[in-house]
Amino acid sequence: MDDSPLSNKVAALSLAIADATLAQSDDLAPTAVAALITIRDQEPLSIGDIARVVGLTHSAAVRLVDRLEKDWLVRRQRRVGREVMVEITSRGRRRAQQLQELRLAAVTGFLSGLDPDEQDELNRLVDKMIRVHGRGEVDPDKFCRMCRRGACDCGLHEAVPEAVDA
Repeated sequence: MDDSPLSNKVAALSLAIADATLAQSDDLAPTAVAALITIRDQEPLSIGDIARVVGLTHSAAVRLVDRLEKDWLVRRQRRVGREVMVEITSRGRRRAQQLQELRLAAVTGFLSGLDPDEQDELNRLVDKMIRVHGRGEVDPDKFCRMCRRGACDCGLHEAVPEAVDA
């Protein structure tokens, strides 16, 4: 276990970003927020895929879809074989966009204390951390479940580079 000051600071910062992101998510759990954004970006999705991406069991994902459907954020579309497909409603699409904008605004607030050169350096270091992390058995869909798809350039959806140059 690494209990260095840097590890502690990064852990605290990640929690502060998550707290700021979820502070205005009403009564939606973090898994519901991630599911809503993921369904919007990859719809239709099977309940099994939703479970995999947000890290739930199949039965917990069914209950999550039930709650999102009750709030008119998603709807069950059709069966493909044994799988139920889920799509987002227009209300859910608006909510997912709002939640994603809250997430990015929270991060932008933390980055605003850095000048452009410092932001570039941090970007380079975060890219390196992601590449190293991506060498393991990382599910890119799970890692990027809250990313804005068109803006995500983490590289996990591509072949992971062999060398980690900084």
